[in-house]
Parts: sequence; C-alpha cells; structure tokens
Amino acid sequence: MNVVHYLDSARLGLMSPSASRRHGELGRFATTAAASPLMDTLLQDGGGAWPESAQREFPALSSYPGIPDFRRRLLETLGCEDWQRLILGTSSNSLIRIASQFLFGPCERILITDLAWPVYRKVLERCAVDRSRALHVIPLRQFIAKNCPSGPEIIDFVSGQFRKHSCDGLFLTAVSHDGIRLPAGEMISAIERRSEVKVSVIDGAQEFVQVDHRQSLQASDFYMTSGHKWAGSFIPIAIGVFGSNRSASRIKQIVADQVVSGLIDDPLMQLCWDSTNSPPVAAPSTANVAALFACDAAIADLASNSETGWCEPRVDSPVDRLLEQLAEEGWRTTPGSSVCRSRTCVLHHASLTSYSPAEIRTHFASQGIALTAYERGVIRLSIPRANWNTDVQIDVGKRFNSVQTILGRAV
Repeated sequence: MNVVHYLDSARLGLMSPSASRRHGELGRFATTAAASPLMDTLLQDGGGAWPESAQREFPALSSYPGIPDFRRRLLETLGCEDWQRLILGTSSNSLIRIASQFLFGPCERILITDLAWPVYRKVLERCAVDRSRALHVIPLRQFIAKNCPSGPEIIDFVSGQFRKHSCDGLFLTAVSHDGIRLPAGEMISAIERRSEVKVSVIDGAQEFVQVDHRQSLQASDFYMTSGHKWAGSFIPIAIGVFGSNRSASRIKQIVADQVVSGLIDDPLMQLCWDSTNSPPVAAPSTANVAALFACDAAIADLASNSETGWCEPRVDSPVDRLLEQLAEEGWRTTPGSSVCRSRTCVLHHASLTSYSPAEIRTHFASQGIALTAYERGVIRLSIPRANWNTDVQIDVGKRFNSVQTILGRAV
C-alpha cells in the first residue's frame, strides 16, 4: 500500500527523518552488552561523553545532548524565555492531572469551552466535584457555527461568559481535535483586562508546529502540548511549560506531591523531573527514554526546515483552495468562521455515510491518502506545512474524487 499523501498528523504525525534514524540506531544499540552503562551516561551527559569508539559506532545516538541540554533545546524551539521550565511525560493524562490541581487550588469557578478534548473535560469535571467547585462549559462550537464570528467577536463572547459566570479560572483549547482554532492567547489578555484570572491553562496539543503557538504560550500560566503529532517525534511525549511568577512554585509543588503520593505514575516525568535542579521526587521506574531521543531529533529537523516558521495568517489559502476544490464534488466542511480555520479540517460526503471508519480509511489508503475517519462518513484531514503546493493540492483532490466515485458506485 503506497501512501503518497499523509494527512493524518492530528492523530499521529509522520516520524521526522532524524528521529527515524536515531530510533533505528537505538534498536541496534539495545542489542549490545555495553548498552546498560552507556545509557546512563547518554541520558545525563549526552553522547559527547561516550568513548570515541561508541560515538563512531552510534553517531545518531551520540548526538543526543543529555536530558538537561535537551530540555534547554526544546525550550528554545518553543520560543520560551529563560525563566520558563518544562515538564515532560509519557502521556498527556499526567499533564491534565497537574493542570486540574493547579486550577482548582485557588479557583472557585472555572470556565472551559465545548471544544475541550473529552478526556480532559472529564478529568476537570471530576476534580470540580471532588473540590466542590464550579465548572462552566460554554457552547462555543455552536456560537461559531451559528454566527461565523470575527476574531474579536469570539473573544468578546468568551469574555462575556467569563464575567457572566463570575469565573476566576480558565481552561482553553488553542486548536480543537477537529481543527477549530481559537485566539486563545488574545482571549486571556482580553479577559485579564476586565476580570481577575487566578489561573489560565491552554491545551496546545494540536497547536505546536501546526500554527503559531507563541502567544498562547506566553499568555498562559500552564501550556500543554506534544511532540508526537505535528512536530514529528512519533513516539508519544507530553510537554508542559510553566514559569510565570505565580505558577512556578505552585506547579513544582504539585508535581512533587502527585508523584510522591502515586497520583501520577509516569516514569518519564519522574526521570526528567529528577534531571532539573529540583530535589528528586522519587526513584523512577522504567521509562520509555526512546521518546526523549526521538523528540530531540525531531526538533532538530524543525530547526533546519525553513518552511516551519511560526508566523502564519489565520486564513490559510492552500487549505482554502483544497476545500473549494472538494466542495465542487459535494464535500461539505464543518460550519464555522474562516478566522477559526487551522490546517486541520473535517469533511463529510453523502456517499460515505454507510461505510465504517475502517472501510473509509482503507479505501483512501488504497488511493494513496492516509487520514482519520469517523462514523457517518466524516473524515479529518491534517494539511502538512511542508511540501504542499498547487500540484499536490490538485492531486489530493483527484484522489478524493476517485474514492468518492468508487464508494458511490458501490452504494
């Protein structure tokens, strides 16, 4: 099966070339008797501290700088300030638990939108009940679909809801799983001009590398993202950024308390937290260190790729042109405002309604396209930042129509 167009990065991005080489070399390294003592050196001090013979035999691994320098490299890639810090973990579940404790500590009433990832929303709902606090879920998706608002109108709506419910905490989704993009950083700044925001958290799992994330990161007290989607590390790794004066000490204490108490059982988080200047919080169990090596290599590829610059207009003409092309053949997009458009989009075609998601994915894969499929003929596309031009757009449209013709004929 020859997949020509990978349009599935919102689910799991393609592994970057450097990450792939390093991961392959890790498998070879793991078969050697020297792997155990050399691994300790590699994790803490980097491959530069290896004997020259080991560096020559495993050049891709030996370029790993060690956990402390990897953390600094990742912060630089994110565009963080010197005072900001990282939490690294195996799963975003660990980060949302930290975020919920951070929010419900000082906050009595927290506002989230219906764009929040369902798992995150459930965690916040449980924490609200446990703490006897209020969680207000506003119907932002409905507001966008009904009104096709401008950016300022979206900000005014969320700000108004924040004041209406007398909220003092905020959890925003920068880009939803189905591609609705919010001016999350601007929202926080606008709300703070008129109300007290004790804690703000932004879910940027779909934002980092897909679109400009910097304003979200700078505006929030805690920013959650990932390296295995758009960044291309492939091996799951969760990334949390914090460090404002009001968040630094509290989040450090939350992480330490939750790891020691066993509320967070994330060996990678323990390992990387112990690699900071903070006192060790626990002796880590076995961690999937491959995620560190892959993420470091992936961000190195990002740095060398001029097409991943962060500045990007809200209305992305390459995405618009594809949607216009598909609309001519009966494809319909999720209603919404163009200012909310990201490089992820959800479409539906009547000819796909009777097919299962697995059948739809298989048919598209047979035509060279990898994408995400849902029930009732709904699909999701993740348009890559690099190597996307008019010829690619036209080819994708033709392949879509081939699938549509095949499935329509079979109905």
